[in-house]
Amino acid sequence: MNKFYPELFKPLTIKKVTFRNRIFSAPNMMSHMDFNGRPDDSMIAYFAEKAMGGAAVVTLGDTPVDREHAASNPRSFAIDDENLPNLAEIAKAIHEGGALASQELNHAGNTALREANYGDENWMPWGPSDAVRWDGEKIHGMTKEEIEKVADNFAEKAQMLKRAGYDMVLLHGGHGWLLDQFISPLTNKRTDEFGGSMENRARFPLMVIEKIREACGDDFLIEYRMSGSEEIEGGLSKEEGIEFAKLIDGKVDLIHVSAGMDTEEAQAVHTHPTMFLPHGVNVHYAADIKAAGVKTPVVTIGAITTPELAESILEEGKADAIAMVRALIADPYLPEKARHGHPEDIRPCLRCLDCLTGLHEGCNLTCAVNPSTARENRHRNTIKPAKCSRNVLVVGGGPGGMQAAVTAAERGHKVTLAEKENKLGGLLKFTDYDDLKIDLKRLKDYLITQVNKNDIEVKLNTEVTPEFIKKGGYDAVILAAGSRPSKPPIEGLDDERIEHATTVYVKLDSLSKNVAVLGGGLVGCETGLFLAENGHSVTIIEMRDEIAPEANWMHREGMMQSFAKEDITARCGVRISKVDAGNGVYVTNAEGKEEFIAAESIVYALGMRSCTDVAEALEDVVIDTYKVGDINRPRKARQAIEEGMWAAIRLG
Repeated sequence: MNKFYPELFKPLTIKKVTFRNRIFSAPNMMSHMDFNGRPDDSMIAYFAEKAMGGAAVVTLGDTPVDREHAASNPRSFAIDDENLPNLAEIAKAIHEGGALASQELNHAGNTALREANYGDENWMPWGPSDAVRWDGEKIHGMTKEEIEKVADNFAEKAQMLKRAGYDMVLLHGGHGWLLDQFISPLTNKRTDEFGGSMENRARFPLMVIEKIREACGDDFLIEYRMSGSEEIEGGLSKEEGIEFAKLIDGKVDLIHVSAGMDTEEAQAVHTHPTMFLPHGVNVHYAADIKAAGVKTPVVTIGAITTPELAESILEEGKADAIAMVRALIADPYLPEKARHGHPEDIRPCLRCLDCLTGLHEGCNLTCAVNPSTARENRHRNTIKPAKCSRNVLVVGGGPGGMQAAVTAAERGHKVTLAEKENKLGGLLKFTDYDDLKIDLKRLKDYLITQVNKNDIEVKLNTEVTPEFIKKGGYDAVILAAGSRPSKPPIEGLDDERIEHATTVYVKLDSLSKNVAVLGGGLVGCETGLFLAENGHSVTIIEMRDEIAPEANWMHREGMMQSFAKEDITARCGVRISKVDAGNGVYVTNAEGKEEFIAAESIVYALGMRSCTDVAEALEDVVIDTYKVGDINRPRKARQAIEEGMWAAIRLG
């Protein structure tokens, strides 16, 4: 029994298959493959790393069962004879890491895209019922023969996975895809034996399960992913989700319970919970299914990012296994670090969804906190011990500076980290006060922990000068001095009663009920949300036509759903002309007319500007000087961390 997380690391045996622990690497969209669905070495290394990191099972993501009607992405993984050697290689790589191998099979149904399939000009997406969807495409209600054909396709692909050495398959029966469309009253309007009652609506998914059993035998495990609720009016309810789970109970080996719909933006941010929702927000659906008497082991998923939360879910009997995606993208070694009792070394997921939305845009997978994710193969050959130890000075204790210091120290350099403030963290210090930023706080604390665990001399309250560098004998300098708040020449903005967004957290008692936030970028919006959640009436003033245009669409959707619950007003398309501290803000609208927005308290978030003065003073003291993070250009922690890591590698 593991003394740190006994439930999480208790093996689970189903039939003849044993899972080494209760942490499942759940499927995620795949990258690093060509348009024929053939993977490169980076994909194989990506999944191998998850196995080496300690997950019990590693599941490849959304794979269409055909390219006639099933695909929703032009770049989709292929399961065919030509790709069989690659399939076998991935399974072998996963097994070498000690994990079981699985793959998610899917059919997009009525959301399939014309450009992702090989149809002619008469092509139509298939679904349970005839309909016309959002883009004008006519949906073809499937005939009984077509239903049988698709079920056969599922079985054929599952059988091919078994041939390739996979231990199991995950059927995607949730999130608004075809199997879910059949059990959902929102999309299934049939009047034959495949429509009406839940027993009838479940007939097609049960057919798929039965055909896979016939093709693959009882020793090939079937995991079924379902939405505990579609969380949309007219869609699958929680009660119907329980009813469906009872119908597949005993017919599948694992019931994987998620929520929401990928096919609807408002529900997708519940399927993939943003930072604006609680961790583990969808666990209650799995718990309800177990409480209803379902005997098949139940897997839960949804923003479960720490071993502590995972352990408590299992301990309370809400699920039998924990599936993670983003947490294992941020740190594939989360299971091993937890197993050895080192949760402080787990690189935390920010739930920013840069990973998923980047894939939506056709890019390869990236992670905001882990530059090596999906680049394991290349980075393993690049990030090596230093050829000779150098005396390195890192200027600035924000995320970029801390990452640079840690990477340099790990490579064998002698490292000094100088920070002008009295503690590390840089601009992230404000996260200590904002519950909304709990994940960002964990990142800050993680980086500080890594600095303290490495042989790094930390000098706080230290202003670095050219003389300081020369006296220390440093032969390489990494400048990570960051940025400071931008203060445009607006009349009245210099009033001492006006606080910046990053400093207002410790001065809440000084704020009145009505607060104007100047600037509607992400910083202003998230600060405004924090103030509203703490009882203030907030008006966000933004000169652009929309707030937070720099946010990815999922982050913005999640934020706007939170806005709708609070006393927040956004005034866009207006330019600030004058600030009257204690009274309000004068703005000029698009018609050139001046308006007055009353607010007794004012907070500004009008961008950041690089500390170019620090760069100008220090960048020529030694030849090998590198600039990272906001000192180059104000951006997010993601860029600072990545640049900090690579600056430390470029030291040689």
